[in-house]
Amino acid sequence: MANGYSEFDIDSQYVVFYNQKVGRFKLAYKMDNDSLRYLTKPYVAMITNYGDSVLMRGNDSTEAVLHRFKAPNIPFETIPEQKDSLKFASYIADFDKRLIREFEKAGIKISDGMEKPEGPAYEELLKNRLNK
Repeated sequence: MANGYSEFDIDSQYVVFYNQKVGRFKLAYKMDNDSLRYLTKPYVAMITNYGDSVLMRGNDSTEAVLHRFKAPNIPFETIPEQKDSLKFASYIADFDKRLIREFEKAGIKISDGMEKPEGPAYEELLKNRLNK
């Protein structure tokens, strides 16, 4: 959450990241039993495979859940490093739509905050719980 949204392309040698804050970069890794270890960074993460997602618990006290998405309209590998390119702009233009569609397929409703909530607001639920 602190780093914003990220996408990952993982093959047998590299983890390639795309992050909205830092752009795109690639790190070599190897697997040690149930853990992923970067070869150039002091990061190791224990991996738990849940089929449609993967939980990673890092040695730096971080946790991340990676959700498996279907291939995007613009293949991840073709996104250039420079952010002012036409392919990058096209990728970003469909980014929100693709993200919302995949979350909705997973049963997670995305709201723009303008619609009236069906139930009481979180603050009201919390207040009611504390008053009991």
